Amino acid sequence: NNAGYTLEDQIGHLLRRAYQRHTSIFQSTIPDEHLTTVQFAVLVTIHDEGEGSLMHIGRLTAIDHATLRGITSRLKQRGLIRIRSNPDDGRERLLSLLPAGEEMVRQYIPAAQRISELTLAPLNECEQIAALHVLHKLANG
Repeated sequence: NNAGYTLEDQIGHLLRRAYQRHTSIFQSTIPDEHLTTVQFAVLVTIHDEGEGSLMHIGRLTAIDHATLRGITSRLKQRGLIRIRSNPDDGRERLLSLLPAGEEMVRQYIPAAQRISELTLAPLNECEQIAALHVLHKLANG
């Protein structure tokens, strides 16, 4: 007896299941099998920001520093981003998109919009608006 605790009704479990579904839709829609949802988020953020520091991109994407370093290392190896030291502060790393990264973002944005639509597809229009509103509140505290 779990005193009324049912895993299937817990917010963390439901968020994880929804994210797994979203990730599955992403993987079946984006033709690049090596690109993850989080890597794409980093590419889009660098695209939107222009050159930005690792710490700034980490804040915007809500990715911790150690994880982001691994992600950016893989993106650099693929020739999608440039990582350089800030000439004004050698400890700071600056990230920018290389032409291949710019092209990838430009090419995949329509698919990314479709992925969001497919993720929200089980909901009617009113539920979609409500879901996004509630998730914004949960994400931002």
